[in-house]
Amino acid sequence: MDKEEFFTDDVLTDKIYDREVMRKLLSYVLRYKASGLLSVFLVLITTVLFLLCPYLFGYAIDHGINKGDRALVYHTALAILGIETLRLILVVVQSYNIQAIGQKVMLDVRMELFRHVQSLPVSFFDKNPVGRTVTRLTNDIAAIGELFSAGVIVVIGDIFIIIGIFVAMVMLNGKLALVTLSVFPIIVMIALWFGKRMKNSFREIRRKLARINAYLNENITGMKVVQLFNREKKNYAKFDEINDDYLKEQVKYIRYFAVFQPAVNMVSALAVGLVLWYGAGRYMHGFLTLGVLVAFLTYVHDLFDPIRDIVEKYNIFQGAMASSERVFGLMREPAEMDYVISNPSREVSQRDFKGEIEFQHVWFAYHSDYVLKDISFRIEPGQSVALVGVTGSGKTSIASVLTRLYEIQKGTILLDQIDIRNIEKIGLRYIVGLVSQDVFLFAGTLRDNITLFNPIPHAKVLQTIEALGLMPFIDRMPGGLDMEIAERGANLSVGERQFISLSRIILYDPRVIILDEATSSMDPISEVLIQNAIQKVTQGRTSIFIAHRLSTILHCDKLIVLSKGEKVEEGSHEELLRFGGLYSQLYKVYMKEELMGHA
Repeated sequence: MDKEEFFTDDVLTDKIYDREVMRKLLSYVLRYKASGLLSVFLVLITTVLFLLCPYLFGYAIDHGINKGDRALVYHTALAILGIETLRLILVVVQSYNIQAIGQKVMLDVRMELFRHVQSLPVSFFDKNPVGRTVTRLTNDIAAIGELFSAGVIVVIGDIFIIIGIFVAMVMLNGKLALVTLSVFPIIVMIALWFGKRMKNSFREIRRKLARINAYLNENITGMKVVQLFNREKKNYAKFDEINDDYLKEQVKYIRYFAVFQPAVNMVSALAVGLVLWYGAGRYMHGFLTLGVLVAFLTYVHDLFDPIRDIVEKYNIFQGAMASSERVFGLMREPAEMDYVISNPSREVSQRDFKGEIEFQHVWFAYHSDYVLKDISFRIEPGQSVALVGVTGSGKTSIASVLTRLYEIQKGTILLDQIDIRNIEKIGLRYIVGLVSQDVFLFAGTLRDNITLFNPIPHAKVLQTIEALGLMPFIDRMPGGLDMEIAERGANLSVGERQFISLSRIILYDPRVIILDEATSSMDPISEVLIQNAIQKVTQGRTSIFIAHRLSTILHCDKLIVLSKGEKVEEGSHEELLRFGGLYSQLYKVYMKEELMGHA
């Protein structure tokens, strides 16, 4: 399947400025109105002070130097020195204030995005590499922060300076002002021509940086497989290709920017030359004073300083716009709670929940092909049921749709005669707990991973572990519950990871427990301990077992046999053996393998 189908927000558009994106960005600044208004006020003051100096300089020439008034020259020089000193102090205050706004905005956007990412359905993470999401939370938000800390307010100040200089030039001499304005259509054409190309190039840079992050994440996470299968050279070559692609796009962008800046400087030189040519002529004919001409040349020179600054900020602006599109595109992804039917949500009390489950003609597909086809069955409260079938028959998919990690396309799933799509998801997952074969562990201590960082008393944790008969696991851990867990539990065995998972679920205390391959790939001693713990955990609860090893589910009240996403048999172990169908065949194969294993 084409990647762009999943990453539609990476498709390039022809927009240089997106009003909706800018409105969303400014909404974050409006949270800090006082700081924002202070920055705008400081910009206005510093702009006025900036415009005063060239005027005073020209005034000193015409009324001081030309007339031999030394006192006026001295006073003007002191005034210019005082104005510049005050302006620089205000610039320092303004810079600090702007940086603070940028950091606060970055914090708000990152927290809002992280909260939204946590609310996204599991299907989103199936389709989107982790590296891309991480890029949005780090690089893209950093670009947005740079826009506010070094871009927006500074550019507003530059615009005020440009407008102020034009007003001052018109007041000094209207004809010279028109001569200066004559070069501006050239500036506009240059900006439009380069702007579109630089925007597209910058977006490509961000997209290719996301590819680098995704590839790095995948390879570092799977380093054990990479080394075991000697993939180092091939992966290096692939990374070199991705990295080189990123370099080419960076060079392309630098080339655009390298030409853009000198082009603006050429226009600046043209404007100065035109003003000098026309102004000198006017001065020689007595229509213009020397002070006005010098002040005008100073204004023209100062006019292109903010224009150059805007050009330098242009790449920040474009980068922030591209990053903002990506960030807000991710924020537009529907959250889990958006996947509900039209009826209002309702909460279900754990205390009142009995544990009755019913599937009514359920159809489900991850993408286009259905993996569950017209599945119907009923589980009574407190009943233990096993889902049996070969790999790919749909067992784990049933667990996924029952916990609403994924949404079904057709049919109904009922808990105590309530459609689960009408049950608030947080409440649903307090009721239905899942013990997976692949136990995810977080950085922290053994206790942290059992309690999932909830403030559960130490005595209760130990009491739970002891009640499950799993104290042997604690006894062999260096440091006991305070043992530090390596990344993803690399310093734990399969049995130890499963011990953590069972301890978690009993503390969570759900009314329905799904055990997905809970004792696979485990040594015999650990398996006995875990099996005994499972019997204690499931006692008095509705339980669903998913297992390839039939020995783990023979005690179940009912077996549901699946094949290619369809339910083909249902009944007890003895009933299905007498029936002589698929389960009987699977059991015979299992018994044959057991006999060969003991031979």
